[in-house]
Amino acid sequence: MRSEGRKQRHVKLVRLIESNPMMTDEEISSKLSVSLSTVRLDRGLLGIPELRERMRAMAEQAASRLKSLRDDEVVGELLGLEPNLWALSMLSTTPEMAFRQTDMVGDYHIYTQAASLAIATIEAEMVVVATARLKYCQPAHIGEKIVARSKVGTHKGNKYVVSVHSQIGEREIFVGRFVVAAIEAYNKEKLGDEIC
Repeated sequence: MRSEGRKQRHVKLVRLIESNPMMTDEEISSKLSVSLSTVRLDRGLLGIPELRERMRAMAEQAASRLKSLRDDEVVGELLGLEPNLWALSMLSTTPEMAFRQTDMVGDYHIYTQAASLAIATIEAEMVVVATARLKYCQPAHIGEKIVARSKVGTHKGNKYVVSVHSQIGEREIFVGRFVVAAIEAYNKEKLGDEIC
């Protein structure tokens, strides 16, 4: 009877981490209503590394797939990438990002994370934002970690619709709908035609 409960808990733990690989042991403990030591023991038994190790492995794999930007051009840490499908990044906010001597993060940092993620999602040598529709839902504060997820919707020719949702924990703070254009060869004269 007890082992059946453990098996069910293991299945739930695996599903939680698959749905949100950046979930901390504390968050898992809360979701499963078990102790922190139980979560750590279960992770060990299942061969699931701790959060820091999962993030490092995800970042290495994502960086190897990145084509449209250099790794250092992505705002935030790129944690996951399936080219032309989705991407995931995390931005750790610092006091330098504060807006007008408050503890609020400047909205341009949130936008830049989302725009660079939308570009990074597309597998092409050069990608630019053609248009964007943005909605800021709630402020972000210094010290919080902003997790942005992109998803590619439709695409026609060299243009892709990429939606980006940014969250802090369960709280959605930003939604962006970007139309990005993949440009095959950089040519000043042709550039305008490929974007518009």
